[in-house]
Amino acid sequence: MPFVLTSVPPSPEALAEPAAVEPPVRSRLRVLDLLRFVAALGVVLFHFGETRAWGTPNAFPALSAVTMFGVYGVRLFFMISGFVILMSAWGRSTGEFAASRIARLYPAYWASVIVLGVLALAGLITDHRPTLSELLANLTMLQHGLRVRDLEVVYWTLWQELVFYVLVGCFAAIGITYRRCLGFLAGWVFLLLVAERLDVSFLKVVLVQFSAPYFIAGMALFLIYRFGGSLLPWLFVAVAWVLALVQLLGEHPAALERFGEATGSALVVGVISLIFLVMCLVAVGRLDGLDWRWFTVLGALTYPLYLFHHHIGFLLIQWLHPVLGNRVTLPVVVLAVLGVAYLVYRLVEVPLGPRLKTALARSLRADAGKA
Repeated sequence: MPFVLTSVPPSPEALAEPAAVEPPVRSRLRVLDLLRFVAALGVVLFHFGETRAWGTPNAFPALSAVTMFGVYGVRLFFMISGFVILMSAWGRSTGEFAASRIARLYPAYWASVIVLGVLALAGLITDHRPTLSELLANLTMLQHGLRVRDLEVVYWTLWQELVFYVLVGCFAAIGITYRRCLGFLAGWVFLLLVAERLDVSFLKVVLVQFSAPYFIAGMALFLIYRFGGSLLPWLFVAVAWVLALVQLLGEHPAALERFGEATGSALVVGVISLIFLVMCLVAVGRLDGLDWRWFTVLGALTYPLYLFHHHIGFLLIQWLHPVLGNRVTLPVVVLAVLGVAYLVYRLVEVPLGPRLKTALARSLRADAGKA
C-alpha cells in the first residue's frame, strides 16, 4: 500500500521527511479520473445549454435548471488539482515537477490553440478574429500575464493552474514535508485575508484568490490521504469550505436570480458542499472501491475535452440543430466532442507528451558532465 490510511498521527520521522527522499510507488487513484471527467462533462453541458448557437436564449428550460450548476465543475477541477499536484510534487525537485507539468499541459493545449486559430482565420468562428500577436501570446499559455485576450473561453482556468504550479514549484525547492505543508497552507490563508482586507492586487494575483480555497482544500485532503486524519488538515478543509462559500455567494451566482435568494443560496451551498464531501470521501478511502480500469480512459479524455468542446461544439450545434432538432443534436454533439477528445489524446498527447518530458529531463541534466 503506497499511502496507508490511519487515524494515528504521523511520526516525527514522517513529519521531518526530507524532500530528497524518493517518493514511494503510487497506485493510481482512478476515482479521481472519474471525478475529473464528471467535472469536465458538467462544464460541457453548462456551455452547451447556454450557447447562443441554438438560436434562442433558452433552448432547454428544464434541463438548464440542472446543467447551470455544471459551471461549478471548475471548482472540483481546482480541488482535485490541489490534491494531485501536491502528490506529484512530493519528493521531486522543482525541475522534475516543472517538466512533468509542462509535458502534461502543453501538447493538447498547443493543438487546441492551432485548431481554434485556424477555425477563426477561416471565418468559421465569427465572434472574434484573433491577431497574430494574440495567437502567439496564447501559444505560450501566458496570455493573462501579458493582458492578451484568451482565444478560447475556458483558457482562463489554465492561468490559475499555472500560478498554483509556480507556488508549488517554489515550495518544492525548499523541500516538501508534512509540517511545512501545514505552514504553507497557514501562510496562504493568512495572506489571502490580508490581500482582501487591504485590497492588494499583487497578492490576489500571486495567491490565485479565486481558486485558492479549492487548491488549499485539495492539498489538505492529500495530507489526510497520505498521513491519516488529524485536526490541523481537517481545519484547513473547513476554513477552505467557508472561504469558498463566502466568495461564491458574494459573487451573486445565477442560481439566486433563477430560484430566488433563499432557494438559490441553498442550492449553491449544497453543490459546493457536495464537492467538498466527495473529495473528503476520497481522502479517507471511502471511495477506494471505485477502481475500474475504464475510469483511466475517462480521465485521459478530460483535458482535451475541456480544451476543445466549446467552439467545436458551438459550430456543430449551429450546423446540426436546424436539421436534427435540439433534442437529437445535444447528445450527438456531446458524443462528437468526446470523439474529438479521444483523437487528441491518441494522436497528440500519447506521442508528444512522453517525448517532451524526456527532452525536458535531458535539459535538466545538460550540465551534469561539466560539473
